[in-house]
Amino acid sequence: MMCHVPGEIYEVPCAILLWKEDSRAYFVPVIDLPHTDLAFDFPHRHYHIDGRFEIHPRMVHRLQINDGHTAMILLTENSGLYDFKGIAKQKLKCIRIETGLAIPSCSEKYLDWYEGYVGQICKEKRCPHLGTGMLERDGKLVCPLHGLTADLKTLKIIMYDCP
Repeated sequence: MMCHVPGEIYEVPCAILLWKEDSRAYFVPVIDLPHTDLAFDFPHRHYHIDGRFEIHPRMVHRLQINDGHTAMILLTENSGLYDFKGIAKQKLKCIRIETGLAIPSCSEKYLDWYEGYVGQICKEKRCPHLGTGMLERDGKLVCPLHGLTADLKTLKIIMYDCP
């Protein structure tokens, strides 16, 4: 994941979603790392939204994106809202430098999973979980997929503070 500069145009991977409500196709920028989350009992293949880039206003509303963050993910199969048609590169304007999953709760399962990574090193500023490029936020490194947070100097994952 490259560093992006707000106002600049980048070619980024986008999920092509055929929205069932209005039969329109929407391109939603994603972090190009499809995966499942078996550790959270979520076996469904999905992508995370990359809220650093322009997104159609209807999708911002429907996907509940706030300041580039959302608790929503994009399923590749069996969504009641849209049909996932694939991934395509689109040129989009970068509008912010932060994005990520808005962690919906401090569940015991999430905290147990997270604790297993505390102390691990983020080699080359990549998350030790799936190798995702981490983003800087508030003087720390944060994985935009699942919120693992590292000390910017030591690159070690630090304990999660529940809000």
